[in-house]
Amino acid sequence: MFELAPRLLAVLDHGDPVVVATAVAMSGSAPSGVGTSMAVLPGGGVVGTISGGCVEGSLFVTAGQVLDDGVPVLERFGFDADPDAEAPDAAGPDAVWAPALRCGGRVEVLVRRVDPGDPVVDALRRAASGEPTSLALSLEPDSLGAVVTAPDGCRGRVFVERADARPRCVVVGAVETAVAVTNAAAVLGYAVTVVDPRSVFLTDERFPAADERIVGWPTRVLAGLPIDGTTAVVVLSHDDRFDAAVVDLALRRGAGYVGAMGSRATHERRLAELVALGTPDLERLRSPIGLDIGAETPAETALAVMAEVVAVRRGAPGGALAGGAGPIHRHAVVAG
Repeated sequence: MFELAPRLLAVLDHGDPVVVATAVAMSGSAPSGVGTSMAVLPGGGVVGTISGGCVEGSLFVTAGQVLDDGVPVLERFGFDADPDAEAPDAAGPDAVWAPALRCGGRVEVLVRRVDPGDPVVDALRRAASGEPTSLALSLEPDSLGAVVTAPDGCRGRVFVERADARPRCVVVGAVETAVAVTNAAAVLGYAVTVVDPRSVFLTDERFPAADERIVGWPTRVLAGLPIDGTTAVVVLSHDDRFDAAVVDLALRRGAGYVGAMGSRATHERRLAELVALGTPDLERLRSPIGLDIGAETPAETALAVMAEVVAVRRGAPGGALAGGAGPIHRHAVVAG
């Protein structure tokens, strides 16, 4: 539910309860991962998703019941072409998995009411602020939905949801494409820092989605920023005075993604300069930046860039799914 934290807190801080349906176990192919949530707000509004629509109508009905009586429910959904077929072990011998998931997967969903004074709210606040946090909820029938304070010592079924600190995206160069990249990165959950030595271009009005706007020489600024394997450094400045030095610094400091804007000719010139600098891990440099989707506008370029950032972060090739084989979702998790 942590991906919905800001929207849930807006309701809870107003004094109203919400009902949150969270995928707590999953097997086979499914449209979303364990931990994704759908919430029903006062008045019947819905935010978030569990399965792209397959089961959400049923969950909406269940949420209304849970809102009224406050009793958590563990719903089970899955594909079973033969209603007399043996039920999956995790659900017990008498379980019925319905409605069917067209993808053929199975999912368990905890539907739980969250009130303003609920201990879950503290975890939501930490997640919304970008702090790493975790939350453990019991899946045992006699304590369903209860917060578990010591999950490591618990003998029953427990669902643990974790939120890492927000990954950082450092955008170098306050060009028009950088505005679109900043907006896209913010939507994807990145804490975005935009760096440029020209104050006239790096303004609040142009970059409202940025968490930080730092006017300064990029190499000096980057030297003082926290950079690690979760950091994406996106160089869009097209400035020969510091582009290669920024790439060199980002690679040396172990940024998880390093990409640089420019034509193939620009890339070759920059690469020669990086070789002269003795830059390590040059094979990790993404240049020309972005996936090849035929992007022309700043918005399309931002899509291509952030798609590549996500692909690198997830260890995916970034090609088309059509014509491939194997599971679409690489990190399917089943809660035990």
